[in-house]
Amino acid sequence: MKPQRLHQANNFDALRLAAALAVLFSHQYPVTGTTPPEWMNVAMVGGVAVMAFFVISGYLVTLSWFSQPRLWVFCAKRALRIWPALAAVVLLAIFVLGPSLTTLALRDYFHHPMTWDYLHNMLLQIRWSLPGVFENNALPHTVNGSLWTIPMEVSCYAVLAAAGVLGLLRWRWVWAFCCLGYLLWFLTQMTMDLRGVMTHWWEFPAYFVFGSLIATVSDWFLRYRLACCAAACVAGGLLWACGFSYSALLLFLPAVLVGVGTLSWPVLRQAGGWGDVSYGVYLYAFPVQQTVRYLWPEWGFASSLALVTVLTLLAGWLSWQLVEAPTLRLKRFLR
Repeated sequence: MKPQRLHQANNFDALRLAAALAVLFSHQYPVTGTTPPEWMNVAMVGGVAVMAFFVISGYLVTLSWFSQPRLWVFCAKRALRIWPALAAVVLLAIFVLGPSLTTLALRDYFHHPMTWDYLHNMLLQIRWSLPGVFENNALPHTVNGSLWTIPMEVSCYAVLAAAGVLGLLRWRWVWAFCCLGYLLWFLTQMTMDLRGVMTHWWEFPAYFVFGSLIATVSDWFLRYRLACCAAACVAGGLLWACGFSYSALLLFLPAVLVGVGTLSWPVLRQAGGWGDVSYGVYLYAFPVQQTVRYLWPEWGFASSLALVTVLTLLAGWLSWQLVEAPTLRLKRFLR
């Protein structure tokens, strides 16, 4: 018997899962100490995947505010989606992964201040290491290198909630102008094309803001979805031809991603048939990769990637079944 779906079937589950697996793939190179091919910008593969997460999140979370514009409901929904699965992966790292793989005696491990300092990840204060864990890996001392984007996303939630409290979302045109103002400022002041360095704390929120902008004008966007996607492709292509590749991506990706995500294609919509495993895949991929590398360092890139993918999908599914879906069902009490 299939578990009950918690949301409408569309293409977003497939897009999020593809993004999570792209992050896994991009991390596989540094985790295994493998030099990527010259034509591949591995960091950008993972970066675009994270940008996709922020676009989809900005779109869906803004719609969530519009559907129930109350601060405590909004905060409760976001906490139920983010925190239980995050707490689970942190606690499993401390009490299962760490004791199993540490080079220290268990007594020393549990008395080490770094062990309990790792709990700060549950408070969105990122800590990378557990004592004696992964010391000899190609990426030493790093238990979970994917958690650093979560405080950034929660910050976007906080800004959106503050805008709602201040009444900026009460009239959608006001919030649309706020979003356009941020995007214009970012494109003219902070983009990688102009500064030569990527400022992640401004870059990723720009994609969230663009997703939020599309949600704000969602009725119009969905009515003219094909034209919007075509315009995004043209604008992105022109900027790309002029050498502004990062700015081109910002103009191209959000509209096309939301345009495809809001559709319901027979194959892609089945990706969520057994649950939205993308968040769990994102949370567990890195520690699974590090563990496989630690246990079987002689395995090659492709063979370890295959094993890691299977184990991570299983971990993501278990996270959904045992943690995320049960806690998300609590949202019915917020109605």
